Amino acid sequence: MITGTLIAGVSATVAVLGFVFTRYREFKQDTEALERRIGDLQSEQKLLKQRLDKIESEQVVLESELKNVQMKINEIDVKLSRVLTILELQHEKQQRPA
Repeated sequence: MITGTLIAGVSATVAVLGFVFTRYREFKQDTEALERRIGDLQSEQKLLKQRLDKIESEQVVLESELKNVQMKINEIDVKLSRVLTILELQHEKQQRPA
């Protein structure tokens, strides 16, 4: 009777230890996978931050260039207005009887 109980106890202990070891191994594998994924996400975050910084700096340059283009367009508009005024005056002079 003691031998049967001892064998059952040892079997139960081995089964429980096997279950606990299996759960520990799975937990460890999940933890390692999560740590790798976190590392990948952190690397990706750094790359995205660098890209964002680059885009922001390029945006500043583009805004400056846009202001320059707008100023040049305004200058051209003023010059065209002057040319049109001169042409209108010449046209009026030609239509007046001499």
